[in-house]
Amino acid sequence: MPVALNVIMIINICIWSIKNLIFKPKYITPEKPETMVLLMPCYNESFEECDKSLSSLVNQVNISEHQKAIMVICDGKVRGPGMTKSTGQYLNEDILVDQTERKMMKEAYVAWDGQMMDIEISKGTYKGVPFFCIVKQQNQGKRDSLIVIRSFVYKFNVRQERPKVVFTPQFFSEMADWMVNDAGIDNIDYLIGMDADTVFADDCITHLLKEARHPKTVGVCGYVAVDFSTTQWNIWSIYQSAEYTIAQGLRRLHQSVVTHKVSCLPGCCQLLRVCDETCGDRILIDLFGYHPKVTDGMLKQIRATASEDRNHVCLMLMEFTHAQTRQALKARAYTDVPHNMSVFLSQRRRWTLGATSNDLMLLTSSPLRFNLFERIVALSNVTTWTLNFFVIASIACMINAFIHQPWWISLAFAAIMVVPVTYYIGITYWIPRNRLERCQYLVGLAIFVTCGPFINISVSLYAIFYMDNFSWGKTRQVIAEPGEGEEGAAAVAAASPTPGAGEKEKIVEPPAPGLPVDLDNPAAMASGHRRNTVPDLENQLDQIHQPYIAPAGLRLGSVSSAQSYAPPERLPDIQEKTDESSDFRPRLPDIRHWRSDG
Repeated sequence: MPVALNVIMIINICIWSIKNLIFKPKYITPEKPETMVLLMPCYNESFEECDKSLSSLVNQVNISEHQKAIMVICDGKVRGPGMTKSTGQYLNEDILVDQTERKMMKEAYVAWDGQMMDIEISKGTYKGVPFFCIVKQQNQGKRDSLIVIRSFVYKFNVRQERPKVVFTPQFFSEMADWMVNDAGIDNIDYLIGMDADTVFADDCITHLLKEARHPKTVGVCGYVAVDFSTTQWNIWSIYQSAEYTIAQGLRRLHQSVVTHKVSCLPGCCQLLRVCDETCGDRILIDLFGYHPKVTDGMLKQIRATASEDRNHVCLMLMEFTHAQTRQALKARAYTDVPHNMSVFLSQRRRWTLGATSNDLMLLTSSPLRFNLFERIVALSNVTTWTLNFFVIASIACMINAFIHQPWWISLAFAAIMVVPVTYYIGITYWIPRNRLERCQYLVGLAIFVTCGPFINISVSLYAIFYMDNFSWGKTRQVIAEPGEGEEGAAAVAAASPTPGAGEKEKIVEPPAPGLPVDLDNPAAMASGHRRNTVPDLENQLDQIHQPYIAPAGLRLGSVSSAQSYAPPERLPDIQEKTDESSDFRPRLPDIRHWRSDG
């Protein structure tokens, strides 16, 4: 079935590519250059990684006429192996040094697990581009970071309607004030995301913008390649490079050209149109922002902790079937990949479980009007994943059939199997850009064809064995600081000391943020994990979302606005004792009363 679908996709790609050459696709020409926010979420990346990523954002060509601003959100205060500071410290002390303001904000917003989050904010300019940096004081995961920024850009656009938001009036006012007065942006058209270990090619955003101008398009992803500039050739990087190219050059290309339903927009190179389909309350709060309870099933837990970007897009395509997503193959981004077997398996465990669980959701939960072909492909992917263990037996049966069946039957089956391989070889001439990249791809393709089935079996076995492990595993290891107490990340807030002579750093694997965990675990403390004290029935963001009304007036309207407004209401103190009139437990503020009179 997968081989047959691959052949069908190859034929469809050829037909639609010829059609697009004859009948040029229509593009929507904007009346004025689009405005954009460039987003970089981070966690435990090093100084070099963050600096290279941010530099690639400000060095983009052909977008000088576009108003743009940078938003950085750091998930907790941790440091990775070999780092002398936490990522947040690198950002505020070594990279984003041209600051106009930096301060702490207590209980700035409602995190996706229903608790209040303390943050540190800073703003200024980075190489001439305005930036706003948020360093969360506890680890809540990338999903929480995405909800914060995506919700803000959407609510900022509709602020004149005085929408309810998940931020305190002070925090929303800080961000909106910076957006209008420092960045000079009154309405945000696009949110362009990258990872802190990714580097954009100089013309990446240009090609993303061009592809986003197709009618009905709300999301675009670029072409993600392995960064060989800092990575030596080895079997893992070569194999993963070919695997990336094949996946993006076949199924994702078919989704972009034929069905216009790209089911995964990787966060390392992603453009989202700021609209209700991508950043509204229905998708962000009710669906994507659902925090799993301890009584939820395995699949919900997996979808909540793995493949956040795929889950967001799948939920959006199911809820808004008219929305279209595409891929811009010319928009190149270069990322780092695992360099050994253990990290590779840890990463692929999350990827394969996340992809399979989301494909299963598309298959079983999508509405009838959802694209039929994508539903069939989802069925094929789920079936193939469950049958991976029978690949060796299938190969043996195929060889036996070739020996004992008539030659013309064997030739017919062989011809079908040769079509995808021929297409993979053909990719050599239109995706790799030079001789070196072609050589890298061909070597990786040979490994992919000969060893791919066995690698997939190993990944499936590893994923099943560790299916109930919701941690990042070896993909995002952090350092357990000596002397950390019950406050977890609070102990890491100070400058992280480097190990002395003869001392060895203790590397730990952080647990999944937001899920119940024993805080005596050094991995939980090192990652800034905190115990969730909110009862299950109240521990859902959709139960308490939109607790604030965004203030409106000066610095929140148009850039030229001269209207004044009253300062927002002071936040109430946290309740130290249980209030019989409150529905919430101790230490959870009564957010129902946090309103601004405007």
